[in-house]
Amino acid sequence: MNTLKVFIQLKTSWEFFDRCDQAARSGYVVRVIRTMIYMLFLIHVETCGYYAISVYEGLGSNDWVFNPNTTKGSAYIRCFYLATKTATSIGNNPRPTNQLEYLFMTIYWLSGVFIFALLIGQIRDIFESANSVKSSYQKAQDATLQHLQNLNVPKNLQDKVRDWFNYNWAQQKTLNENLLVDVLPTKMKTDLFISVHYETLSKVSLFQDCDRSLLSDLILKLMPVIFLPGDYICRIGEVGTEMYIIMHGEVDVVSEDGTILATLAKGKVFGEISLMGLSGGNRRTANVRSKGYSNVFVLSKYDFDKAMQEYPSAYSLLKKRAQ
Repeated sequence: MNTLKVFIQLKTSWEFFDRCDQAARSGYVVRVIRTMIYMLFLIHVETCGYYAISVYEGLGSNDWVFNPNTTKGSAYIRCFYLATKTATSIGNNPRPTNQLEYLFMTIYWLSGVFIFALLIGQIRDIFESANSVKSSYQKAQDATLQHLQNLNVPKNLQDKVRDWFNYNWAQQKTLNENLLVDVLPTKMKTDLFISVHYETLSKVSLFQDCDRSLLSDLILKLMPVIFLPGDYICRIGEVGTEMYIIMHGEVDVVSEDGTILATLAKGKVFGEISLMGLSGGNRRTANVRSKGYSNVFVLSKYDFDKAMQEYPSAYSLLKKRAQ
């Protein structure tokens, strides 16, 4: 009956940690705690085994068994200390004096070599898994920079690419945040993007009072892009195949001689004129330059036109507002 109770308690603890792992934001912390508890439990079992054999042979009957007369303090703590030293192969333990003690110590050491090596290996894997995203990102950055060096790209451009990688990691922690959620069902992915971006997109003057379903469709088609200070996002005369929505930072509208004509901040849209062909064609009508680090959403003409096919009345409204 006691064995059954222990088994039920163990099973309950496994289920508890599994649920905590699923619910925790940092699951690797739960896994490390669980592994440490397993290690302590194994040492506890060996502690109880050592004390049981000591009682069986007689406390203080030889130099190997626990002797309450020569040690002060809690018997459990003293035995636990000895069990920890043995399990971790620290050494300097009392020498066995008979076959039972030799057998116990042999099993003890084997458990320390194999079981604890396995548990420590699990801790290593947990920390490696926790840092896997950073490691993968760093490998991609190193490979890109190495390739640029092989191509003899000017150093200032290499530094610019390195700056982009560093800022992108600080902002997104990934090279493409959309790829991370591609495995989700479309409905769930839509709900996720709406919860993150809908409020910002709904405040964009061009899209205010638009149908919610239209905004939901557009949100799925937005691509986040980062521009560095001084980057030209678009230039006069270029073919306009994209429109831009500023999420963070500021951009300057500049003339061909470099004069700043206007500064656009968060929530502003640009590139919509050539995207909709309002200027009589699809050529850019202004130079736009990133003032600092800028995070923008990019909506391609293909995706925009595809969405507008489903909402012709909304297209007319957007076209009138853009004018």
